[in-house]
Amino acid sequence: MATTKLISGGRKKNMSKFDYMEFTGSSSNEFVVHAKKYTKEEALELAVEEMGLGAIELDEVIERYCRYYVRVPDFCGYDGDGNSGCYTYCGKGERGAFPVWVIEF
Repeated sequence: MATTKLISGGRKKNMSKFDYMEFTGSSSNEFVVHAKKYTKEEALELAVEEMGLGAIELDEVIERYCRYYVRVPDFCGYDGDGNSGCYTYCGKGERGAFPVWVIEF
């Protein structure tokens, strides 16, 4: 499972602290964007601006679900101390789950 590296520091009142970030550690790196805060088109624009990505088609952007784990789950493969939290993928119905746009690169 992918670990995360925070890119955005932006916050919106009464919403998740997650805006967008890079997920690393799986077979590919992924740019992940909160789908309730940004449209699919805006996610593409952010990927180009933040990651320097180009030549991405709208149909390459997929929807998944993500949540914040207070303690890093064992399945993440995170090398940190395990006492701090992280964002990672989860099932649609899990507690705290929210939709995200995912762009592999």
